[in-house]
Amino acid sequence: MENKLEELRKKVEIAGILAETGRIYSSIQATVKGVKHPVIVVSSAVAGEGKSLFAASLAISAVRNREAPVLLVDGNWYAPCQAAIFGVESDFKIETGEQNVSPEVVDTGYPKLALLPAPECPNDLDPTSLIQDFIRQLHPCYSLTIVDAPAILSINRNMVDPIALAAAADGLALTVLANSTPRQMVKKAQTMCEVSGARVLGLVVNQFCNPLAS
Repeated sequence: MENKLEELRKKVEIAGILAETGRIYSSIQATVKGVKHPVIVVSSAVAGEGKSLFAASLAISAVRNREAPVLLVDGNWYAPCQAAIFGVESDFKIETGEQNVSPEVVDTGYPKLALLPAPECPNDLDPTSLIQDFIRQLHPCYSLTIVDAPAILSINRNMVDPIALAAAADGLALTVLANSTPRQMVKKAQTMCEVSGARVLGLVVNQFCNPLAS
């Protein structure tokens, strides 16, 4: 298990310094130009498309290009992985519906990049409302907030609602795994987001191989 985590961290580090990730970051930055303390949600149509890896690498790329601090939020509360990716410890537990979460933000080891890990959440509380409140509390303190959200077409309806998060954010980056996710599912997820009022900034295609490059 530890070997797998170490391999994942290396992939994040490599992706965070790749020119392609930098270009994606620049494109996102351009779309939210003029927005103070923007919040960007990263999601996908279905699980397993590499969105968490992309969110982490995007955050690393952001701090390499910004002078002010950046916040990465693990919004995938029922399948979190950002704490494991960055190798940090967290005992974040939600006691009530109203809670100051500033003390729960942890250092990732990258200068200017902070992480709000996914908490343990009681079943009687609404996770979507809670995370929206946490983002409202924290995002004014950071130049950019990136939220790793659950998949849009998840079968677990008790998860954080990524569509509600995207609709309240300044933009959504939709991750797609090349030659894997059916086109109709991606289109359905995109339509659901647009109908809700979310601003879809674009599609990020993971593991795409340009046939002209071979």
